[in-house]
Amino acid sequence: MRFAGAVIFALAVATTGGPVLAAPPAGELLDRSQDRILERADIIARGRKHGEVRLIERGSVRVVQTLLYSKVLRRVLSRIRERERVNWPADREGHEASARYVAALERAERSVPAAPGGHPGAADERRRPLLIEFAVSNSGEGVALLEPELKEVDGRLVVEGARLIEALELPRDFVEQNMRLIAEENLSVKPDELLRMLAPPGAAEDEGARTEGAGGVTP
Repeated sequence: MRFAGAVIFALAVATTGGPVLAAPPAGELLDRSQDRILERADIIARGRKHGEVRLIERGSVRVVQTLLYSKVLRRVLSRIRERERVNWPADREGHEASARYVAALERAERSVPAAPGGHPGAADERRRPLLIEFAVSNSGEGVALLEPELKEVDGRLVVEGARLIEALELPRDFVEQNMRLIAEENLSVKPDELLRMLAPPGAAEDEGARTEGAGGVTP
């Protein structure tokens, strides 16, 4: 199973209250009804919070989610692009997948408005939200870029719904390695424990030993 465009679109419109089109059953990779946040860390730069990085258990799916909510979204994404450039140079397998991911980020940034609807608080109307999800299960993998509807509960951002911007079918090795790199760079979890948490149920945990990368999400 991979990301199927029609399946993902049907799920996205369903979560945002839009018309639900006829489509196959929604895929497990984007079914947030089972989400359980295992670890989370704020993205802080210059004393301001720009979002969160989260490790999520989604039933049998494991997700590394970057939730951005920033007035300087372009600057935050520039930092992600730099991380991709360092981690996936031209001579490394996975460079093409990284280039496709970066191009999709640029398209997503252009599509996200600074609108107050669905955002937590009038003072934050200029903040621009973007949800980046790297997801893997035993039967599929993919990357999704979404515009989330957010609310704030006890000082934490909660995703109430999301409009799909773009879904990418990228090589499993690239998806898994980027999940590990993002989690390592942002979450305070010991490496062995992190590998266990990232592995879908029944997956071989010894596949986590990968080439080291560099960089971080924060701008």
